[in-house]
Amino acid sequence: MVRILALVGSPRKGGNVDTIIDEISKGAKSKDVEIKKIYLNDLNIKGCQGCLYCRKNPVCIIDDDMSKIYKLIEDAEYIIIGTPVYICQVSAQTKLLLDRLYPLTEIDKFKHKPRFSNKKLIMIYSQAAPFSFIFKKYFKYTAKHLKGMGLTHYKTLISTKAFQKDSTKNNKKLLEKAFALGQKIANNVIQF
Repeated sequence: MVRILALVGSPRKGGNVDTIIDEISKGAKSKDVEIKKIYLNDLNIKGCQGCLYCRKNPVCIIDDDMSKIYKLIEDAEYIIIGTPVYICQVSAQTKLLLDRLYPLTEIDKFKHKPRFSNKKLIMIYSQAAPFSFIFKKYFKYTAKHLKGMGLTHYKTLISTKAFQKDSTKNNKKLLEKAFALGQKIANNVIQF
């Protein structure tokens, strides 16, 4: 059974990021695929304290809701991180998550080594900007950073012109891509 963990960094339930993730889920549910969606805004996640405890331990010293997230990531095969773009970056909720992912990696001298094996990473973005390439460098940089945590980038889906909470519901081409991606995951045809 393929396990998908979707981490939603949007404070808007039922918004553009949710719409894309739901479409991936519909495609994946065509087979027996376990999917868990977590709304980061509903969790108690504190900011990284820079204490470096996680350099020697596979957990964070902070006892908050990230403890549950680490276990879910460890058990999943696919990780979806979905976020709106606010002020040219991921949402605050998503940034808290990203900063707290350091326990996923072990540092051997200067090289990062994943503690929980490699996971397939799907990034979902919604943005008001009209062109998908506008934040391309930032998206690429974010995915590259996560590789050291064992989250190997597979696919990025971007909803553009997402001015309203329900803008993506009218983007048939993007929703078809999301559904097809879910089906590929269900059929286990993604190659690494």
